[in-house]
Amino acid sequence: MEALLAKLGNPHTRLRFLHVAGTNGKGSTCAYLASIYQAAGYKVGRYTSPYLVHFYDRMSINGVDVTEEQLSGYAEMLKPHIEEIRLTEIGEPTEFEVITLLAILFFLDQEVDLVVWETGLGGRLDATNVVTPLASVITNVGLDHLVHLGPSIEAIAAEKAGIIKPGIPLFTGAVGSALEVILNKAGELGVPVRVLDKDFGFVRTHHSLSGQVFDYQSTNTELKNLEIKMLGEHQCKNATLAIGTVLHLSETGVLPVREQALRKGLLRTHWPGRLEIVHGNPLVLLDGAHNPHGTEALAAALADLFGKQKLILVIGILQDKLVPGVLEPVLPFAKTVIVTAPDTPRAASPEDVEMFVRDRVQVPSFRIPCVSDAAAYAMNLAQTNDVVLVTGSLYTISEARRYFCGKG
Repeated sequence: MEALLAKLGNPHTRLRFLHVAGTNGKGSTCAYLASIYQAAGYKVGRYTSPYLVHFYDRMSINGVDVTEEQLSGYAEMLKPHIEEIRLTEIGEPTEFEVITLLAILFFLDQEVDLVVWETGLGGRLDATNVVTPLASVITNVGLDHLVHLGPSIEAIAAEKAGIIKPGIPLFTGAVGSALEVILNKAGELGVPVRVLDKDFGFVRTHHSLSGQVFDYQSTNTELKNLEIKMLGEHQCKNATLAIGTVLHLSETGVLPVREQALRKGLLRTHWPGRLEIVHGNPLVLLDGAHNPHGTEALAAALADLFGKQKLILVIGILQDKLVPGVLEPVLPFAKTVIVTAPDTPRAASPEDVEMFVRDRVQVPSFRIPCVSDAAAYAMNLAQTNDVVLVTGSLYTISEARRYFCGKG
C-alpha cells in the first residue's frame, strides 16, 4: 500500500481525514460525521465498507456515489503501478488495498475538503491506516473477526488502537478492558483521549419509531433537544461520538461548524440497513447486526420499541460468525423464525442455523435458502400490526433491501 502511494506521489498527504475504527457503529458514526460537515458547507468524501446496495456506495461525496466511469478512469491510472509492484518482492496488492487507493485518487481529484475514512478490518494492519488524520475515533470493541484480530477483547482492542497517531486526538466509546488497552496505547504516544460517558455524553429524552431526541453534555458544552431519525439508543451513542469529535475540531479552529449545521446534519443522517424501516404495514425493519455486540444492541432497541411484542424474524448469517452470540439475543423476540442464507460462499448452512434455532426456542421455524423468497414468505405470514425483522448479516440485508426497495 505504501509502495503504491509512493509511486503515485503520496496523494493521501494532500487530503484531510477523520479515521474511524470499531467493532460496531463505524458506518453510522461516519454517516453522522459526513452529514454534519456537509450541512456546515464542506465538500465531504466518505469511504466505508462493505457496500450495502451496490459497489459504488462505498465511496461518495456529499452523499453522491462515485460512478462506474469515474472509477474506471482511476483504475486505468493505477494499472501500470500495480503491475510494477506485482513484479517486485512486495507482490500483488489486495483487492481492498486497490479499492482504498481508488478512493484516495477519487477524493483528491474531486478536491474534497475532508474525508470521513472508515477502517475495513481492525486498524493496525488495515489499508486505511496510512493516513495521519485530524482526529481518530474508536467507536467500541466487541468480539468479531477473531481469526484475524485475536481471540480476546484485549487483543482486538490492541489492533483497533493501531490507528492512534502521535499527537492526534482520539475519541472513543470503548469500555472495560478494551478501554484500558486503548488508553495505554494513547498514553505511550502522548495522545489526548476523550471518552464517551466520562468526558462527554448524552441523556435520551424521547424515542419512538419516528426517531429520538437527546441532550449532549460535556464539561463546557450543553446542547439540548438534538434530533436523529435513526433508531436504537446505540445510535445516540454513535451520534454523541460524532458530536464530540466535531465540537473539538470546531473549538480548536480546525473545522469550524455552527450549532445550526450540527443539528441539521444530525437530523438528516440516514444509514441504510441499521434498524431501517422499509415497509409500513406490516412494519418491516432491516438491521445488519452480525456479531454478539451488535445483536445485543439490536435486542435492547427491540425491547425499547416493541416491548413484549413478538416478531417474525428472518435471519441469514455467515459461517465464520459466533452463531450462539449472534442469535441468542434476538431469538426471545421471535414468534416465527425464517432461516435463510445470503448469496455468498461464506453463508452459514440454513440447516445448521435452523437446528440451532429449534434447540433454543419453541416457535415455528422455516428454512428458505433464498433471501428474497424468505422475505416474501415473511410478508405472506404477516398480519396487520405484525413486525418483520430481517437481520444476521449485511449481505442478507443487502439482498433484502433489493427486494423491499427495488434498489441495487
